[in-house]
Amino acid sequence: MGCTPELVTAHSVDVPDEEAARAVAAFMVERGYTTVRVFPQAVDGWTATGLDEGPYPDDDDRWWRAVEARAVEAAAGEFGGGVRRSLAHAETARAVFPGGETVAERAADEVRGARLAAFAEEPARASEPGIVHRLDEFGRTGELGEPVVLEGLDDVDWASLTTAYGTGEDVPDLLLRMAANDEGWDEAVDVYFTDVVHQGTCYPWTAPTVGFFVQMARAPQLVSAYRKELLFYLLYMATLDPGPACGEYGGHAGPATLTSRAVLEHLPELLARWPDAPPGERALLIALAAFSPDTADRLPEFRTFRDEVDGPSPALDLALALASGDEDAAIGVAFDAAAWDEEVAERLLDDEPPRARHLFVLRHLAEREFAPD
Repeated sequence: MGCTPELVTAHSVDVPDEEAARAVAAFMVERGYTTVRVFPQAVDGWTATGLDEGPYPDDDDRWWRAVEARAVEAAAGEFGGGVRRSLAHAETARAVFPGGETVAERAADEVRGARLAAFAEEPARASEPGIVHRLDEFGRTGELGEPVVLEGLDDVDWASLTTAYGTGEDVPDLLLRMAANDEGWDEAVDVYFTDVVHQGTCYPWTAPTVGFFVQMARAPQLVSAYRKELLFYLLYMATLDPGPACGEYGGHAGPATLTSRAVLEHLPELLARWPDAPPGERALLIALAAFSPDTADRLPEFRTFRDEVDGPSPALDLALALASGDEDAAIGVAFDAAAWDEEVAERLLDDEPPRARHLFVLRHLAEREFAPD
């Protein structure tokens, strides 16, 4: 029994001292890692590193790697350490594995029993709920080439919004390319998420763009697929810094905080589309509404909509729990999802307030559930 993974994982745990490194190394040996070494770092601290070559209980490599990652994170946390990991084919992983004092060196078949025993108490991935509602199928609306007029674009002093990377003087043209509502949309969006928001990094000119995203999302002539993308982008921006959605407004507000706050401030305008919105758009509006307690007056409409949706919808259920402030319900939905989605399980272990963790989980579930195939 057991399946050998196609890729093996090297876990490196950086800890303050030698004693902690040897304790982590013993943990890796007990869990059946083939090669385990310890060594002092160049400046300060020690590292314990181990090679996980499997086997795993079944062929769901991604699930079991995530289970193992959580186990290593927990062991590192006991000693105030941090974890680095890499994936590679076995020959490559062995060739680049760091040197140091060898604590254990064993063949894969020698560790088989210990490796499988390490997972004996861990459940396999649960079955994902079967989504049957098809809310991702927006009704086709809008026509290519009918532009959206952006009001107030010239009222922002974009050139004064500077950082070491330049100014925001090109942002208005980029927004106008999106507002053109034509075949240039995809290219303009790609540039936006390179120059204005890049892998979660915001700039002084990012927050002022949110209001123009909202204007486009509200425009009836915008192609429905573009509107859907905008709502996803706004959901993403709302989680760049969950502090505002968790009632945290104190301290210095950097670009990410200001961007997330701007999404919350514009939610009433977005929700004004509710009466005319098709079902797929309504689902995303509910997900966005979960970020602000000021949307509680719409809860009866949201619940009525959910009652009319066929079958399971973890994203809607979590959004409603968060919008209504029902922490127990939010915990229940998130933990159920963690049984079949390793990213949810990982997120729930983050050192953040529960509401912040749940908002990140909501974004992830909404992307999985409502995004087109």
